[in-house]
Amino acid sequence: MALPSWPAVNYRPQRDGFQPIKRFLDPLATDMEGGNTRQRPRPGDNVGTITQTINLTRAEHDIFVEWVKTTLNNGTARFAANVWLGSSYVSKTCQFTKDGKPTYSPISSSHVAATMTLRVYDL
Repeated sequence: MALPSWPAVNYRPQRDGFQPIKRFLDPLATDMEGGNTRQRPRPGDNVGTITQTINLTRAEHDIFVEWVKTTLNNGTARFAANVWLGSSYVSKTCQFTKDGKPTYSPISSSHVAATMTLRVYDL
């Protein structure tokens, strides 16, 4: 089954609303009896996260909200999107993180800022 693609709206994040990609998930940690903490990588993890804010026109905002609600089943499904990896945009499989679903705030009478955290697969 093909993944849905990012809708026909802006995907380039604001310069000041972009955090560089975190290329792996936090390690598993176990507190030991002696007070030390043992940390270890998660086997098979090739997943990173990225937080970004994108400026959308009001029309793009309406398209994006409907896409998240309908196509992505309220933002739970995976999708294909162009993601900035430091030197270029690359098409990757993404998903909104549990507490990183898009939030919207008006920035002018014609634009809305959409802030989101994406889980990026196959890094």
